[in-house]
Amino acid sequence: MDIKKPVKILIANPKACIGCRSCELFCSFHHYKEYNPARAFLHVVKNETQGIDIPVICHHCDKPPCIEVCPVEAIERDKNSGAVLLNPEKCIGCRACVSACPFGAMKIDPKTGQTCKCDLCSGDPECAKACKQGALLYARRDLIPKIFAYSEANKIFKALANEQQQPTGHKK
Repeated sequence: MDIKKPVKILIANPKACIGCRSCELFCSFHHYKEYNPARAFLHVVKNETQGIDIPVICHHCDKPPCIEVCPVEAIERDKNSGAVLLNPEKCIGCRACVSACPFGAMKIDPKTGQTCKCDLCSGDPECAKACKQGALLYARRDLIPKIFAYSEANKIFKALANEQQQPTGHKK
């Protein structure tokens, strides 16, 4: 069986994340109609030592370990989008997928106790739309390297432009 890879993917850029957690709020509101970061399908982890915030997201892996370990086949790849989706109706709550996820992206909903994971909001992820810093990006798989290269080049260009605008000496 040929498994389709997602054409568009969600990617996190920790360098851009400012820890505002808007992504969590918009995700939880989209799925549960409440602003509750604990119920979001992603989470932001603060690394105090390095002083960075890291969005933890489902990577919708090419070979998802969560699919492999699910004893009731509650996790499947969507035939159209290629996204890895959890069917809560089939899920028995064994949490094997939570243990298998190498990214820590599978979660347990604190209110229902059910396993949950990113579903890419049916192809229009609220988290990426909410992230004004560009720390979460939903784009075509083949364009991601170009987008990040452009982003880094643009930052360098802006820094050089600002440096050239700075006065070099003091006038009295």
